[in-house]
Amino acid sequence: MREFRGKTAVVTGGASGIGLGIARALAAEGANVVVADLDAGAAKQAADALRALGIRSLAVATDVRRTESVEALAAAVQKEMGGVDLLFNNAGVYLGGPMRRATEDDWRFVLDVNLDGVFRVGQIFTKLLLEQGRGGYVVNTASVGGFLSYGAGVAYTVSKYGVVAYSEAMRVDLAPEGIGVSTLCPGPIDTNLPASDRFRAASEQVGGFSEALSPLTRGGMKPGEVGPIVLAGIRNELPYIFTHDDLREAFAQRFETVLACFDRIGAPAAG
Repeated sequence: MREFRGKTAVVTGGASGIGLGIARALAAEGANVVVADLDAGAAKQAADALRALGIRSLAVATDVRRTESVEALAAAVQKEMGGVDLLFNNAGVYLGGPMRRATEDDWRFVLDVNLDGVFRVGQIFTKLLLEQGRGGYVVNTASVGGFLSYGAGVAYTVSKYGVVAYSEAMRVDLAPEGIGVSTLCPGPIDTNLPASDRFRAASEQVGGFSEALSPLTRGGMKPGEVGPIVLAGIRNELPYIFTHDDLREAFAQRFETVLACFDRIGAPAAG
């Protein structure tokens, strides 16, 4: 997809952070934007601001943890906007802290949004894109944490590894239908992801905390800088869209380690 003017985009988690940065970049190029977000007030405020830029924008309160909520979003998009051309599957949360302290409630909270939510939204909107028969584009937001795992934030990195795998499968499956797929893998971005705790139920057993991400995101790239990078990635049909070139060496080290293990298949034990 080269041109965005007149296209309709749906952005989950679109009322703030990376989602809002993408929405603003789309609006600047003349695309119409549906802002889907758990925070209905913030979604309305974002949609109002986008309309002031001269495009059509719709706010839809959406909980990606609930199938019926995502189905209602799809119905609203069809009714109010006449369909969809681009999906930005972006809603996400974070919990950090040592792996040994992670609880099952931590795990379920993160994966229900970051992985199951991406699947719910992806499957429902893929069906709509296929029914429309006019192609389209999907961007699923993962993270550099979808390639680089570490002890802290285990549920988060597991969820993002899953998003990478889901996106890769989606890209292969949908290419013959004229639907492109990219995986957005941002590095440190200055968003409110460290405030994800506010969405947790009081009854949950807590082991990890979202505030643990603050040292990484504070002073990070501004969300407004991410939007143009994403649109450029779509135009170039990139399988992966990265935001931080300075992480290249960390990726190289990871894949060198993987390849070195192939080299040692059947090798005698060291020492």
